[in-house]
Amino acid sequence: HVFEPRYRAMTANCLAGDRLMGVALLREGWQKDYFGRPPIRRVFGVGKIIDHELLANGCYNLVLDGLYRVRLIEEFPTESYRVGRVQVLLDPPIDELRVQVSVLMKELHEATRRIGALLPPVQEAIQNAWSSHPHPLVVVNQLASVLVIDAYDRQSILEECDPLRRIRLLLVQVRTILDQLSLDPLRQKAADDE
Repeated sequence: HVFEPRYRAMTANCLAGDRLMGVALLREGWQKDYFGRPPIRRVFGVGKIIDHELLANGCYNLVLDGLYRVRLIEEFPTESYRVGRVQVLLDPPIDELRVQVSVLMKELHEATRRIGALLPPVQEAIQNAWSSHPHPLVVVNQLASVLVIDAYDRQSILEECDPLRRIRLLLVQVRTILDQLSLDPLRQKAADDE
């Protein structure tokens, strides 16, 4: 949902152009200069606007399809929203890591299947992430966007260049979710009642 005037202008410009939009996380302490130019994390995602709704009040609802992980190279001075030049971050080849990646992805698949069974509202999003792309790291990025609630935890996964470490970081988050679900007294009571 886009509601601030500066980001509504940015959205209109994106829609009039190539429909690409970067979404960067603000650095810690952003509150001091939110309406100015607070510092941002230099690694972020770029997506293409695949659906939008312009509301009567001038706000937008958007759906972005994530395309790239990028690093900000240069920021250009503008009046309201940020514009910059980025470098696409290509994932390194995983051919030599295929066995290790396969083991980790099997563990991730089983763990996310269990989350989907325990949390039906996210089951479809998890399945969509698994079917989104054949490359394991694209699946990891999609799952992180669906399951990892804390923006800074999600950012640490996004910024990780080492394929095995990126998968392991997501596995830590997924195991934490499973631990929390197994400790949820309401969920435990429902399981006991069955």
